[in-house]
Amino acid sequence: MKLFYQTFKIKLKNNIDKRGYFIEIFKLNQANFKTKISQTSHSLIKKNILKGWHFHKKQTQWNYLLKGKIKVFLIDNRKNSKTYKKVKSFIINSKKDKIAYFFPPNIGHAYITYGKENHMIYGTSGYYDKEEEYKIKFDKNLIKVFK
Repeated sequence: MKLFYQTFKIKLKNNIDKRGYFIEIFKLNQANFKTKISQTSHSLIKKNILKGWHFHKKQTQWNYLLKGKIKVFLIDNRKNSKTYKKVKSFIINSKKDKIAYFFPPNIGHAYITYGKENHMIYGTSGYYDKEEEYKIKFDKNLIKVFK
């Protein structure tokens, strides 16, 4: 599902058999966007934590919620975009949903955690560099609008 230009939410195919299941998470051709993954990271986030707004100047990013439940917010901060300053949101519950979401530079991302324990896997096109990212304080009024 296209959220903004070059920004996607992808329902992943869950291949189940008697042994368990297998999921292809970061299948780069799914979003029809040419990128690479240079770094993969794992984050444990406790319940009722708000993370965001977090932006990358040059990097693209894939996110996959391995365990937990979150509400994701994405904002288009690309000044020349038709959807500049528009916000999209959706909930991911890892018990029901096998979803990855992808966004290019200057799409801000934030989320609120609802699960007791939330495990997020990130794939980024570059290596961690504090100078490459920027943050904007999350407007608490947005939470009320989208909750």
